[in-house]
Amino acid sequence: MPVIDLYSKRRKRLRGEVSDVYTYDHFSDKFRVQLCYMIHELMGDSYVYANTSKPNETYNGIVGALRREYGRAYLCEEIRGFGPGNAWQDLTDFILNEEDVELCLDAIELCYGVGGDAARSMFYVSSRHSPEQFVDDCIEELNARFREAGLGYELIGGQIIRIDSRLLHSEIVKPAIGFLNTNGFEGAQDEFLGAYEHYRHGNHEEALVDALKAFESTMKVILSANGESYSPRDTASKLVLACTKAGLVPAYNESHLTSLSNVLSSGIPTLRNQNGGHGQGEAIRTVEPEVVAYGLHLTAAAILMLAGLEAKRQRLAL
Repeated sequence: MPVIDLYSKRRKRLRGEVSDVYTYDHFSDKFRVQLCYMIHELMGDSYVYANTSKPNETYNGIVGALRREYGRAYLCEEIRGFGPGNAWQDLTDFILNEEDVELCLDAIELCYGVGGDAARSMFYVSSRHSPEQFVDDCIEELNARFREAGLGYELIGGQIIRIDSRLLHSEIVKPAIGFLNTNGFEGAQDEFLGAYEHYRHGNHEEALVDALKAFESTMKVILSANGESYSPRDTASKLVLACTKAGLVPAYNESHLTSLSNVLSSGIPTLRNQNGGHGQGEAIRTVEPEVVAYGLHLTAAAILMLAGLEAKRQRLAL
């Protein structure tokens, strides 16, 4: 269902009551209720489809997986009035009452992953003329509700991604993910999404390491696509040098080339080498989230630049 720009929303924007600062550790009651509506619309309500097992199978599978992972007899252990067999009700109560936002995000990922696959099945063809478009619209609404609630999350490629800056996310991160979602870049995409997954869970050193891997993997794929050789053990700085020598990174002039090389070869690897790649010694080292966000955005910007250059070469080759 599309998000309606109601009169009250417009008035709040005019009064400056809409915050541009994202929050991450609290879901409002309003958002939780909206989330229940959206999930039930996506997968179908078990009462509406009482004559078939399809929606119930989906709810049972999702809730069963979460119960097993959390070691719970019920997802929402405070409310047991409907019995453990009613997965639809247990999931609803869980979304409405679970205080741990991380666990709620687990449920969202599974519902839009497993539930999304079920919603695309032939069972819904008669009631949803285009199940594929329907699921896409449901994901679009979810992301719009995240933004509307001021929550710094977005569902992309089946994974919840943490957002620090809407501008950086829309102009750099999403296009970079889009580029990596092409044949040959599966490894780099997995590493890049893994970096954001680590970041969301607070695993900051691991996030930097995966960001560097994604950056290196992207350059390796591009070098191979252009018939250029490299050693599998080459570091980021050597790969950047190989791209530069092969003319894959243009030298408009010396200053631009130097600046570009410094950004690509020093920015991401330096963050990783100083913060994420070595033993921490006697003292427990803390990698600040702002540093990690900078590293991730720098990685995305570098991948996006490489993507643009590679796309231009492919067009010229046609």
